[in-house]
Amino acid sequence: MVKGEGLEDEAVLTSFKIDAHKAAIAAGFGSQAKFLIAALGELVGNVVDHSENSGSAAAFFCAGKGEFEFVVSDRGIGVLDSLTQNPEHSGLSDHGAALEAMVEEGVSRHACDTGHGHGFRPIFEKLADMTGELRFRSGDYVLTLDGRFGDRIARETNQKARIQGFLAAVNCKMG
Repeated sequence: MVKGEGLEDEAVLTSFKIDAHKAAIAAGFGSQAKFLIAALGELVGNVVDHSENSGSAAAFFCAGKGEFEFVVSDRGIGVLDSLTQNPEHSGLSDHGAALEAMVEEGVSRHACDTGHGHGFRPIFEKLADMTGELRFRSGDYVLTLDGRFGDRIARETNQKARIQGFLAAVNCKMG
């Protein structure tokens, strides 16, 4: 596990990602392990860049035969408050709409001409294709992307009890 300022320390984060990569390979993911670690890195980067409270953040992973899971969370401003800092997304009405927008190509709290907002979608589509279940929580909503159905990725957004910040839980299993 890495928490708080360790997520911003390049040496600590690199060591954590190397350990996670080794664990994913040992769990049987082979060449697919790089996608798991890319997603982990993308989520950690987003927490550091967007939460406005990266000191509250934590990331951990767990691996077993044919399964790899990781969680990244923070007690920051949440997806809605982050995205609505960009005038292009100021019309987002609730945390559910913000979570749905978050996984779309090109969506970011930064203006579209800055090159931000292109990391989430391709990585998480790949994870969902790996028989993955991805759960994103922010505010009073959860977005689940579920790739356990073979040829399609199910997407479901539901209202839940309110949390502060952002939580992403990713579980992938070997098919």
